Amino acid sequence: MSEFSRILELYEELLTTVKLQQFQINELRRAVTQHAQTIYAQAPQQETKKQEAA
Repeated sequence: MSEFSRILELYEELLTTVKLQQFQINELRRAVTQHAQTIYAQAPQQETKKQEAA
């Protein structure tokens, strides 16, 4: 295998790894956004319950 072929192979492996990691990062961002929206939606409800209890 020539040096160029090996470099090309390594580049393709690296590119595949980067694309996979970017996909995973995007999925984590979506999950964090969903969790944050859930938390912010619950915050006013909890504040109302605290005021009612007082």
